[in-house]
Amino acid sequence: MKSIRSKLVVTLSVTITGFVLCILLATDIAVDSWIDNEFDRSLQSKAGMLMTLVHKTDEGFSFSFSSEFMPEFAGEIEPEYFQMWSKEGTFTRSKSLDLFEVKNLPFEDLEIGESKIRPLQLPDGRDGRVFYSRFILQGKDNTSEDTYKKTNDEPLTLAYAASSEEVDFVLWLIDVIFIVTTITVIVFIRLFVRKAIDTSLAPLIKLNQDISQLSITSEGSQIFIQEPVKELLPIVESLNAFIKENRQLYLREKRLTSDIAHEIKTPIAELINMAEVAIRFPNEKELNDDFKPEALKISLRLKSIVSNLLLLHKYSNGKLIKQDACDLNQVITRVLENTDLSRVNLELNENAPAIISNLFALESIISNLVNNAKQYSPLNSKILVSTMISKEKLLFLSVTNSLIEPLSDNDIDQLFDPLWQKDTSRTSNDNFGLGLSIAKTLSKAIDAQLSAEVSDRKITFSLALNTD
Repeated sequence: MKSIRSKLVVTLSVTITGFVLCILLATDIAVDSWIDNEFDRSLQSKAGMLMTLVHKTDEGFSFSFSSEFMPEFAGEIEPEYFQMWSKEGTFTRSKSLDLFEVKNLPFEDLEIGESKIRPLQLPDGRDGRVFYSRFILQGKDNTSEDTYKKTNDEPLTLAYAASSEEVDFVLWLIDVIFIVTTITVIVFIRLFVRKAIDTSLAPLIKLNQDISQLSITSEGSQIFIQEPVKELLPIVESLNAFIKENRQLYLREKRLTSDIAHEIKTPIAELINMAEVAIRFPNEKELNDDFKPEALKISLRLKSIVSNLLLLHKYSNGKLIKQDACDLNQVITRVLENTDLSRVNLELNENAPAIISNLFALESIISNLVNNAKQYSPLNSKILVSTMISKEKLLFLSVTNSLIEPLSDNDIDQLFDPLWQKDTSRTSNDNFGLGLSIAKTLSKAIDAQLSAEVSDRKITFSLALNTD
């Protein structure tokens, strides 16, 4: 199972560690190179100073050197070594070479003007480096004190050696510090990233805990975040909307179950009472004559309730195949042929286009809307059935009737709920509050929109159909 937390920890740790390691490694290499180069430059600088102490004389060469000012070449402190060769052999060397068994530095054959640095084990046994250079003495030009020119004198070879152990120790120490720093940084980054991610995911964990404690059966169940998090707010809003919708569905199903039980309980109770009376008074001819037709009437009522409930369940959240070419005006006329047209006024738009829909659904919707209008309007009032085309090229079927009782906003919201009736006592034996629910369900099944609007004690049901 994938873990967002683990993936974030690993990804951030590896990324940040890699970035820091690159910086540390580059810094380590740069510092090591700088120290190494500075040591080599110091060798070269000191060797250059020694070269300037050699002068040409009539007898040959002279070396103006005093160990008083450079005691390191006398072997008193941190001995260093130099040696010069001419074509005859060793010209001069430092007194520090006389202190050890090895009296000479190794000679290196070079071209004139060439210089070289190489590692060397010093006469005192320490590790070091030696700088070699083959040079020709410089002479002053008579025209300028600061200008020098090469002479035709013979070249000399200089070897200057110094210990590199201190530099090597510093480089080694830097490497150790680099390794320790690297390990420390890796551990710190790991802990820091883990802590940062745990802190960042804390609201999500708290949200999960709040969700686990929710129940749609509890009134007012809702998720609240004490410290709002920008990324979680859309999720919380969606969850609260989902909880609200599901609670409404729960309450609707709860009410529906109660309504179904109520609708079925009444005719069953009537059948039981009639049967008990018939059994108790078997010789009463009038009771026996009324029992059979009444039992049939109650049974048919039960059948109608069950059939409508099955129809409602069958097409809930389903889709019907739309493959019937229909003229809506003709469908309305055909459905109303078997009804009392004295109460119906038709205002049908002759320019209404043909549509592709489901004929069964259309007929059922029209029949239920008209029957509902007749049932819940005054006996001598007129029902208006009309069709029209909107600017959005939608075809509208409207059924308008007067109201016997006014409807509140809460009543309008429940109009399409199964088994809902304005008459809470349910005194009607012919209506069960399923007609509008079936019409609403079938309209969704054919991608149509059924809505209701109340104005001036009249209610209008509008069915919007696509003409495309």
